[in-house]
Amino acid sequence: VGVGGMASVYLALQTSLDREVALKIMAPALAADPSFSKRFLQEARMLASLAHPNIVQVYDVGVTQGQLHYFSMQYLGGGDFTQRIRGGIAERDLVRILGGVTNALGYAHQRGYVHRDVAPGNILFDVNDTPVLTDFGIARALSQGARITSAGISVGTSHYMSPEQARGGDVDARSDLYGLGVLTWFGLTGRPPYEGADGFAVSYAHVFEPIPRLPAAQAHWQPLIDKALAKDPAQRYQTADEFIAALNALESRAAAMNPDEQEVPTRTIKRDSFNPAPRVGEAPTGIGVLPSMEESLTAHKVDAAVPEAGRRGGLSWAIATIGLLLIAGVGYALLSAPQRNPDESKVLAGRADRTPVQSPPMAQPESIKPVQEEEIAAPIQEIVDPGAPESNEPDPLSGEEQQLDLSKVPTVIDPVAELVRLGRNDLAAQRLMNPPRINAFERFSTALRIDPKSAKARQGILDTAQAYLDLADKAWAVQDQGEFLAYLSKVADVAGSIPEGAALVKAAQARRMREVDTYLADADLAVVRWDKPAAKSAYEKVLQLDPGNNKAREGLRSVDRIGAPGFVFRDKAGPELVVTSATLAFARRETTRGEFANWWRAAGQRQFAGKESSCRDRESVFRSSRKRTWQDPGIIQDDRHPVVCVSFAQAQAYASWLSKESGQRYRLPTPAEWEQVARSAPAGSCASANLADNAFKRVYDSKTGSECDDGHAATAPVGSFPAVSGLLDIDGNVREWVAACGKSAPLSAGCRDHGIRGRGWLSAADKESVTQGDSYADDVSLNSLGFRLVREIGK
Repeated sequence: VGVGGMASVYLALQTSLDREVALKIMAPALAADPSFSKRFLQEARMLASLAHPNIVQVYDVGVTQGQLHYFSMQYLGGGDFTQRIRGGIAERDLVRILGGVTNALGYAHQRGYVHRDVAPGNILFDVNDTPVLTDFGIARALSQGARITSAGISVGTSHYMSPEQARGGDVDARSDLYGLGVLTWFGLTGRPPYEGADGFAVSYAHVFEPIPRLPAAQAHWQPLIDKALAKDPAQRYQTADEFIAALNALESRAAAMNPDEQEVPTRTIKRDSFNPAPRVGEAPTGIGVLPSMEESLTAHKVDAAVPEAGRRGGLSWAIATIGLLLIAGVGYALLSAPQRNPDESKVLAGRADRTPVQSPPMAQPESIKPVQEEEIAAPIQEIVDPGAPESNEPDPLSGEEQQLDLSKVPTVIDPVAELVRLGRNDLAAQRLMNPPRINAFERFSTALRIDPKSAKARQGILDTAQAYLDLADKAWAVQDQGEFLAYLSKVADVAGSIPEGAALVKAAQARRMREVDTYLADADLAVVRWDKPAAKSAYEKVLQLDPGNNKAREGLRSVDRIGAPGFVFRDKAGPELVVTSATLAFARRETTRGEFANWWRAAGQRQFAGKESSCRDRESVFRSSRKRTWQDPGIIQDDRHPVVCVSFAQAQAYASWLSKESGQRYRLPTPAEWEQVARSAPAGSCASANLADNAFKRVYDSKTGSECDDGHAATAPVGSFPAVSGLLDIDGNVREWVAACGKSAPLSAGCRDHGIRGRGWLSAADKESVTQGDSYADDVSLNSLGFRLVREIGK
């Protein structure tokens, strides 16, 4: 969109944020010269350090692998100061614009920078009509010792240079205020205060010629001009604040004037009359001078850049005039033509080949240029309705006097249909929400505002949202999570604008949550594998997609505890485990009936069918029976309760099967391992463990037991009581098998008795300890005895 001697400026789309930017790229031929590279990057860094609403914003700066120096900045599509003045401007608006530029310069001066090129082409306007100062390419820090330009060389735009700048001398903030004075003169008159045959002549005038005089109608601006354009910097405004004060005084005067007069532009400059002399060192072109980059930035869209005042003052009148001429021309042709035969009438009705009707020459006043045949043909063709039905009514062009019914004259274009057509084109070209005003969403939305019942406009909005959903899928396919989220956000913005889009909004949310679930599964797997980096990465990705995800937040807090004592995890085919030492993890609860049933169906029934042990009821030798089994233990249970009536051999077989299923080594704990974790359990009561209590005594008519009541006469579902050292039911509920020969000896091949530990649902709290030990024979099981496993780690 603009080419200069040092760089080119492109209109670009920053895809990550879906916004238009101006991309400034230094000419490759200059990259080899360090001074040019330094000046180019200096401009970018300087602008990036200046955060002000009236100074262009820089977004990014860098050098590509191909050594192209670039920086991206705010795109300003509202035209420049020159175009604003050409269109005509009210004094109040001129004061506003000059005030914005002065504020920008004051801000830069406070931070130690002098702009040195305050010219109309360097003042652009954003979409809110805010004046924005640009092109700091030759700006200089007041405190810098080494200058990029050599002493004695003038740098800047000759028409707007201060005298000291034209002489190549030292400059400071007052040089920029001189430039503001020149800018003010240009805003009032449409031309610079000094002109000449070349840049040298203009610079000479700035140094030696007197300050010019304004016309009488603008004489109230002369004091500001005289002080701002003083040859001696000491006699000028010394700060931007002083210049602002002078502007405020003029604004107060303007406000006191008739309000109606404020809407009238101070003057209007004809475009063809503005042709400033070429700048020093610049090649003349067909339009006078090679424009600066910022001037070129909007020159390709002059009509779009014409300010609102100019559009009101010029363009709207031009459109109205053309429209009236067309209507008058067509009306004259329709009402004054001689009577024609029926064939000619059909031509006028649009039933032939739409060839424009040839009218006899009409007398024209000499002051009006006749409209050529080819100029009026197209408008007539558009206004004539090609689909009008035949009528038996008198020919309106006959000699009889007829009243023209304007309500039956068709419009040239259906705006809704045209907007939908253009929106479809934008959709096909992937112009979904950008560039501004020329995109599918805005076209369809505008059509819908015109006709809220337009089904095609609504469908267009839905199709635009679907296009963003498709783009989100493509972004995810290349693992671009930022683009993925941005596109899903666009789906919500677009589809959420109409009620029919609710399904697409939900689809976008579901699409996002699908990836959240995938990452959570990855995190769980990483935790199982004890892969801390992978788990952390997965949880972080979840939070990027779903910042409020509690599982990911908790996982991220606990990821550093992976493998440490107290860490809770689960294998793919095993129970929930808690790490108790560097080499061992305990099952958090006893093995349940449901888990035991899975083994029984898979392997246990084939191994132990017909070999059931004798199961004792309440540990009494007199209530021992082979009919009592783990499926029917003589007490009320479901799959959540700990499995009982299991022999030591069955517990061992279950551990071997689980080891094969999970690929990890599971076994029964040794007496020492079991006692180590059980020692920290409290003494036991109805609140901390399932022991014999009033509920037990009522059901079994026993006098042994605590006076409290935990609500469970026999076993309770696992996990019904608080954990001890991360383990559930280590005290109470059921006693547990341990890997021992006899009560505590290590296992051996000829061992016939095996150890048990702990208290169960029939244990009296005041008569038995937490680490109560005992042993039973191979062919014995109890409906108060179950088991839990341990898993070896670090091997």
